[in-house]
Amino acid sequence: MNMMGIAIGATGLLLLLLFVWMLALSLRQKRVERERKQRAVAYRKALERDRKQEEEERVRKAENGDLTMILYLAKEAERTNLRKALYWYHKAALQDNVTGMYGIVRLSERMRDDMVLREQAKFWKMAIAASDGDMAAKFQMAEALYYGRGVEQNFEKGFAIMEEAALQQYVPAMLFLGDWMVANANPSPSPIASTEWFREVALLRNNEGRMKLGLNYLNGIGVEPDFDHGCYWLERAAEKGYVPAMYKAGEVWLDHGVSGRCIAYIWLFLAGQIGHEEARILREKVALNLSVDTVVGLQALSKPMLKRILNNKVGKHALIKAFNKLYKRSIDIDKYDLTPELTNSHTASEEQHKEADLAGMAENAAEDSLHDTHEMKSTQPSLDFSQSPMDKPVVKS
Repeated sequence: MNMMGIAIGATGLLLLLLFVWMLALSLRQKRVERERKQRAVAYRKALERDRKQEEEERVRKAENGDLTMILYLAKEAERTNLRKALYWYHKAALQDNVTGMYGIVRLSERMRDDMVLREQAKFWKMAIAASDGDMAAKFQMAEALYYGRGVEQNFEKGFAIMEEAALQQYVPAMLFLGDWMVANANPSPSPIASTEWFREVALLRNNEGRMKLGLNYLNGIGVEPDFDHGCYWLERAAEKGYVPAMYKAGEVWLDHGVSGRCIAYIWLFLAGQIGHEEARILREKVALNLSVDTVVGLQALSKPMLKRILNNKVGKHALIKAFNKLYKRSIDIDKYDLTPELTNSHTASEEQHKEADLAGMAENAAEDSLHDTHEMKSTQPSLDFSQSPMDKPVVKS
């Protein structure tokens, strides 16, 4: 009995110990599993924290202008968030990065309903062409920066790009800078620089540049006012058929006596015949202050000039010299000419012959017209110049 009891007791104790051991083992396993899960959660949190810190670091670098980070974030965002991608591509493009510019253009194709983005894409297309050396695109890009078309207005950057084009002798950019230097919107105007830009354009034989240089001399912009010098440049452009210069030349001569009105009438007549409506109207007003004989003579004098201008057969300074001779003017051609031409004796004599021929034709036309006018007055009481067949615009062939 005692042995049986001892055996049963030992067995019960063994079972109890086994149960305790199993319970302890189970608790240990649960603790280990819990710790494992806690470590996994902590690891995931650490990874998430590291990723977040890395992302914040990338964003911080990108916001500070790191181009590599900007393009990386733009490419990542392009797969999930087009607006965010557009933001980063825009930052890259503002650093003159072509990849960023292409990114904006590409996204604009995917977001066709966004009208603002379409305008921005037009600007960046111009910027891409400008980066490839297209001078017209560079000029248009600079203009857009000045006026805020498709991009935020930026005078400083626009000026830098415009000046870059102008320094490569792109005439529209040079003319723009000449105007910009005296524009009201310019925070740092420079009349002297305006005149210098127009002088550079005039050296390139551009008629608009010649006219604007003349206007600067007439108005004393960046230089001392000089009527003769201003008229020289206006007439240099006008004798080459530049109609706005003809009109301006007519305007400036109006208040200089009878001779001045005669010269004004001729230039306005030429401009009106080529199609300048304002010149035609002003010409009729000038005619009211001239005698009928004088007007008829001036029209006859203008005919050979008009024919030569339309046929591009007016030699350098030909009309200026003709007016100097006819009206005893003192415009010093040698003093004002920036590019005296070196020609051989044959070419020089040919030019002189053209000038003498033109002046002679002008003088003869003036005399003949005056003589014809005396005869016409005996049979015709008055002349209505508004109905003259000469008012019909001349169409260039």
